[in-house]
Amino acid sequence: MKGLPVVILFFLLSCCFRLSAQQQYEFRYRNDVKIVIDSDTVKDPWAGGLNSPVFSKIELNNDGTEDLFIYDRTLNKIFTYVAVTRNGQWEWQYAPQYERLFPRDLTDWVLLRDYNRDGRKDIFTKTNAGIKVYKNTTAANGIPAFTQAVDFIRFNNNINLQAGSENLPALLDMDDDGDLDILTFDFSGSTTVEYYKNLAVEEKLPADDLKYTLETNWWGKLTKCPHVCNGYLFNSSCRTDGTNHNDGMNLLALDLDGDTDKDILVGGEACPDLVRITNSGTLTNAVLASSGLQLNYPANTTRASFNYFPAAYYEDVNFDNRPDLLVAPFVRSNTNDQVNFTQSAWLYKNTSATQVPAFELQQKNFLQANMVDAGEQSVPALADLDGDGDLDLLLGNRTGSVWLFRNVGTAAKAIFKLETRDYLNLAGAGFRDIKPQFADMNSDGRLDLMLTVATGTTGAIKYILNTAGAGQPFNYALTNIKTLPVGQAISDVPAFYDLDNDGDLDLVLASNVRPTPTSGALRFYRNTGTAANPNFTLENEAWGNIAAELARQNVYPIITDLNKDRSPELLLVDDFGEIRIFGNIRQNLNNTFTPVNQILQNPLTGEFGPSKLGNFLALAAGDLNADGMPELIIGTRAGGLHYLSQQMRGAIVDPEPLPEQTQVVIYPNPIKRDLILTIQSPEQVNFVLYNLAGQRINIGGYQEMAKIHRVPVAGLAPGLYLVQVITADLRRKAYKVVVL
Repeated sequence: MKGLPVVILFFLLSCCFRLSAQQQYEFRYRNDVKIVIDSDTVKDPWAGGLNSPVFSKIELNNDGTEDLFIYDRTLNKIFTYVAVTRNGQWEWQYAPQYERLFPRDLTDWVLLRDYNRDGRKDIFTKTNAGIKVYKNTTAANGIPAFTQAVDFIRFNNNINLQAGSENLPALLDMDDDGDLDILTFDFSGSTTVEYYKNLAVEEKLPADDLKYTLETNWWGKLTKCPHVCNGYLFNSSCRTDGTNHNDGMNLLALDLDGDTDKDILVGGEACPDLVRITNSGTLTNAVLASSGLQLNYPANTTRASFNYFPAAYYEDVNFDNRPDLLVAPFVRSNTNDQVNFTQSAWLYKNTSATQVPAFELQQKNFLQANMVDAGEQSVPALADLDGDGDLDLLLGNRTGSVWLFRNVGTAAKAIFKLETRDYLNLAGAGFRDIKPQFADMNSDGRLDLMLTVATGTTGAIKYILNTAGAGQPFNYALTNIKTLPVGQAISDVPAFYDLDNDGDLDLVLASNVRPTPTSGALRFYRNTGTAANPNFTLENEAWGNIAAELARQNVYPIITDLNKDRSPELLLVDDFGEIRIFGNIRQNLNNTFTPVNQILQNPLTGEFGPSKLGNFLALAAGDLNADGMPELIIGTRAGGLHYLSQQMRGAIVDPEPLPEQTQVVIYPNPIKRDLILTIQSPEQVNFVLYNLAGQRINIGGYQEMAKIHRVPVAGLAPGLYLVQVITADLRRKAYKVVVL
C-alpha cells in the first residue's frame, strides 16, 4: 500500500465516490427540521401526535434516570421519550430509535412493570388468550431487549387469566409482600373486580415464575352496573337488563389516603369522569363502601373529564420524585368526534409533600403541546407554492381544512412556518378527510391541486387547475373545482404518474373496496385520453399483484424517484405501519412487484428494519436538503408528522460540504492495525466507514453522535478506506484513511 502511486490512489478514491447503489433504501428519523407555529418553534415537531396514550416508565438509555414509554391505542403505535437535561432543567425528548426495540405484536394496551424484581421493567400486554409477558433481557450494552416470558398468564389449574381489551388492569403489589399482583374487572361481565394474587413469595418460587391464584372474584364487594354512568353498588348486585355488551372498565390502584392499603381510581366506557373509591379495609381484606365514593375526581381542581372512557396513570413525569396523575381517553377511535384529541393527555401535578397525594391540573396537552397537531388524520403534500425555489407544505385533515406551512428556509435547509389553518377557505366547502396532492393534470407544466375528499358517505377525487404563470406563485380558484369520474369510496386514494412513459399521467388507485374477489390493493388506470384531456380507463384491478390484506387496510400510495436513477418507485403505507417500497415498476408494469421494507436504520444498533408508524398514514416526498434525493414526510392518524431523510445504502454522497469552521481531524493516518483511529470534531458528528467497493464496514459497533470517536481498526485488512463524517443536520464529508 505504501508504494501505491498517487495517480492510482486518486483514481480509486474517485471511483469510490461514483459507485452506483443497488436498489436498497436507507432512511433515518429526523427531528431537527424546524416548524414554527404562532411565532413559537415547535420543540418536537416530527413526533407524530398522540390520541389515546397509555403511560409507563422504563430505563431506556442506561443513564440511571427512567424514561417514558407510551402506547397509543388509536394508533397502535409505541412512542419513546428520554429524560434529558437542558440548561440545568430536566425535560422529555422524543427518541424514536428505542421504539423498534420493543416487540412488534403489542396491542390493545401495554403496561411496563418489574415482575421478577431485577430492577428492570418488563412488558405486560393484551392478547386473545389473556395477558402476555415479555421479560426485560437488556444486556451490559444498555440497549433495551425483551424475550417472551409467557404466552399468557395462568392461574389456579392452568386457566387463562383474562383481561379484556377494553379493561385496563392494575398491576402492582397489592399485599406488600414484594411481588406483582393483578386487579382487574371481570372479563366476561365487567361488573365485579377480580384479585389475582402472585404466589412467588409465599411459595419461594424463582423470581421469573408467574404463578397466580384467584384470591377473590368480588374484591371489596364492589359492583359496577353496566350501561349506567357511575352505577356503583357496594355489597350488592345489579339487576340485569338482558343486553350482551358490557362496558369497558379501567383501574388504577394506589394509596390515596395514606393508610397503606390500595384505593382505586376507576374509568368507565359509559361515563366521562374519573371516580375515586377509597378502601377502608386492610391490605388483605378490602372494604369498599359508598362513603368512600367520590365522583368527578379530583375534586379540588378541574376534574378529569372526557366525553367518555377516561383512564388514569401514576408516574413521575415532572422530575420532582413524586408520582403525578396522568389521565387520557382509553378509546380506539373518535366516534362522532366526541374526544378532543388535541388535548387528550391531562397532567395533574402531585403537590403533596407527604405519602397522601394531592393533584393539581397543570396542562391538558402533556407532550402534545410540543408537537404538530392538525387534528386527526393529517395528510401532507409538498410543492413550491410561492415560486421561491423551495418546497412548501400543505397538511390536510379529517375536519375538512388544509393548513399551509410556508418554507421560510432554503431549498437545502427547510424551515416550515404555519401561515394559515384554512388554505383556500376549504373549511367552508363542506368536505371532510381532505387529502391534498399535486399533479399536472392538463400537462401545461404547472402543478394542479388534487383534493381527495369525503362528502357524506361517499368520496371523490377533485382537482383545481393552476392558472399561475410559469415560475409564479400557484393560483387556485375554489370556484373552478372539478371532479374525476373515478375514486368514489371514502377510502380511495390516488397517485398520478406517467407510468407507461407516453407523456401523460396515469392513475393508480388504492381502495378498501374490492369490486371483485380477485381485486388487489391497487388498481391501475391507463390514460387513454390526451395529456391535456385525460381519460382514465381501468386496465388492471390487481396492479403489481399486491394483495388486499385485512391487516393492511387504508393503503396510501405515492410514486416518486427515490434514488436518482430516473426510474420511479412505488411507496405504500397502510394500517400495518410499514413503509413498503417497490422498485422497477415501469419495467414490470403488468407483473408482480417485490417489496422492500427493511429501510429504517436504528442509530442504536446500525441495523435496518421495517418501520412501525401506526395506522391511517399518509405520505409525501420531496427533496428538502438539496441532495437530489427526496425525503419523506408521513402524516399520522393523530394529526402529526414524522420526517425521514434518506441516502442510498452503500453509496457515498456529499450533498453539502461541512462548513469551514468544522475542522474534522482524523489521526493517526496512516494507521497501524494495533492502534485506535480517532475522529475529532468541534461539533457532534457520526461517521460511516467504507471500503473501496463502497461497502459499509461495521466496526467498533454503531456510535451515537459525539465530538470524539475512537475506532479500533484491528479487524481491517490493509488498504485504503473512506470515513464519511455526518453532522446532525446530515451534512457529510468523506476522508481517506490508509490502514497499514
